[in-house]
Amino acid sequence: MTTFYLVRHGETVWNKEHRLQGWLDSRLSEKGILHAEKLRDHLKNFSFTAAFSSSSGRAKETMHILVGDRQLPIYYEDNFREIFLGNWQGKTVGDIMTTHRLDYELYTDYPAQFVATHTESFGAVTERAMFTLKKIAEKYPEDNIIIVSHAVTIKCIINAILGRSIDQLWAAPFINGTSVTIIEQFQQQWVVKDIGNIQHLQ
Repeated sequence: MTTFYLVRHGETVWNKEHRLQGWLDSRLSEKGILHAEKLRDHLKNFSFTAAFSSSSGRAKETMHILVGDRQLPIYYEDNFREIFLGNWQGKTVGDIMTTHRLDYELYTDYPAQFVATHTESFGAVTERAMFTLKKIAEKYPEDNIIIVSHAVTIKCIINAILGRSIDQLWAAPFINGTSVTIIEQFQQQWVVKDIGNIQHLQ
């Protein structure tokens, strides 16, 4: 059985500013670094065979904190990047609500009705993330794997494995910074064991 520990990167400066990142980037905030350190300590007795990170800087920064002094191979994967948000990237939610209110409300409240014109679609994110997850499961059929990714990407993976429609994409719980979602794969069967766990922050 392959067990995946899907971690969202720590809080960033742009997260604090309510500024959308997508494929753009900003550094971890002090809180983001602290929370990643708490998760590293929480996972100290867990054994991992390999680590995979989104190729975005904030995910890499989180992963390097989590790995610490472990002798663990780290691989960077474009397919675990966040959803591409086109011309919304780098803008605050306030800015976007001023210029694209309807589109943004569909994106956040009615994802099944959201039409990706300048952005990546939820379906495309799901396809690339699941493709890579399956490849890793084939390579590591009996291992624990840690992955650092992003909120929308993790939500898309959860939705796909649970067989839910896109309109349930944002179903609770929320994927907080450094939260852990656990997924198991055994003989082509995929199971979501835990979603958005933040026990290390309690």
